[in-house]
Amino acid sequence: MNECLYNPPPHIVEAVDRVIAESNLYPHLDMFNGFRELLAKYSKVDIDMVYPFPGADSALRTLFYALTDPGDAVLFLRPTFSMIDVYSDFFGLKKNIIELVESGDTWSIDFSRLTELSKDSNLVVIVDPNNPTGSPIFSGRRELLELVAVNTKGFVVVDETYHEFSGYTVANYVNDFPNVIVVRSLSKAFCLAGFRLGYVIANPHVLKNVTKVLTPFDIPTPSLAAGIAALENLYYHVKVIESVKLMREKLYQELKSMGFKVYKSYANFLLIKDNRQLDKHLLSHGIAIKKVGKDLYRMGIGSEEAANRLLQALRELT
Repeated sequence: MNECLYNPPPHIVEAVDRVIAESNLYPHLDMFNGFRELLAKYSKVDIDMVYPFPGADSALRTLFYALTDPGDAVLFLRPTFSMIDVYSDFFGLKKNIIELVESGDTWSIDFSRLTELSKDSNLVVIVDPNNPTGSPIFSGRRELLELVAVNTKGFVVVDETYHEFSGYTVANYVNDFPNVIVVRSLSKAFCLAGFRLGYVIANPHVLKNVTKVLTPFDIPTPSLAAGIAALENLYYHVKVIESVKLMREKLYQELKSMGFKVYKSYANFLLIKDNRQLDKHLLSHGIAIKKVGKDLYRMGIGSEEAANRLLQALRELT
């Protein structure tokens, strides 16, 4: 699917093993604060600008809860991360939706329409790079973020779950635009999806108000241990990112040469458009991909061996 297809390295497994015996106790505040400090260092922000969550999805849900009231308007793109639509319904929000448009080997957005609809929206949620298209939205450009931030009636949440694979971020602008909040995850580039670790970067005053109902006990001790070990030893993290980028380009070029319609991606997956049942064909070869729309399939990027298995199975269709 779109998890990291690499297992956590031994030093993370060992760190988790060391704290399992303490699972009868609540997570220690020192571990939580230590993890928070490491997140701040990694993100190059002050510690009062970052706050850990039990997964980026939990962070999104909390922001919907904290920043909206029933009847408010939320603006998001389509297609995008499915839970944004789910939370919009759950919290009783009016939905302003902008459809991404297929444009060559990417998906584009009408920024004039985004700017206009922002004026009528209490919350704007943008996944960047987008899931499932893998396409860039703001591309780290301040002037594009500003178009939305200064026009919306409320807050702009930018989900940067895949930002390590893109090479850009808008996190350095959260103090320029205090209504901008960045959500990130350790699931993809750090290969820790099962530990449910995410975090938010925001203006200190905004972050304090958003997180005042939370406790430092929300993240389990084994997860904190895994996160700390990952952030203290970034070499594996860097290796994973480099490998994914290399395999992403290889798969993109190979699939194009085989005649598949494939889109450029800035994430750890590729999107393919095909009117055959690719998911069922690949599943018969022990390979799982996800159908994310009419004739659209998202496939995760892993090792060279996994990429070769995928290509071999798809060659049967050409």
